[in-house]
Amino acid sequence: MTTPTPAPTTPGPSTPGPKAPGRRLDPLLLVVIGVAAGILIAALHRPAVGTWVVCASLSCAAALRLVLRPRAAGQLVVRSRRIDVVVLVGLAVAVGVLAAVTPFPGSGG
Repeated sequence: MTTPTPAPTTPGPSTPGPKAPGRRLDPLLLVVIGVAAGILIAALHRPAVGTWVVCASLSCAAALRLVLRPRAAGQLVVRSRRIDVVVLVGLAVAVGVLAAVTPFPGSGG
């Protein structure tokens, strides 16, 4: 007479197993949404306001890259933290300067 072999146990509701990683929102998605909103505002409504929104989105990207850990920063991580922040701040300043000095039609000045 043979004894039946127990079925292999799989992690289920009653047996603790490794916890599945939670889905996190990538900070790059927030930046892309902000830049896209700025481009839409600039194209459809007010060019000066839209370029300032793009500038603010790039500034937020620089701040997020500066304060978040590399794992939490997601796809904002391209190079070292210092280079990423310098490039993002440089882009934000360039867009801000262009927004400040460009005479947009209908801007009243």
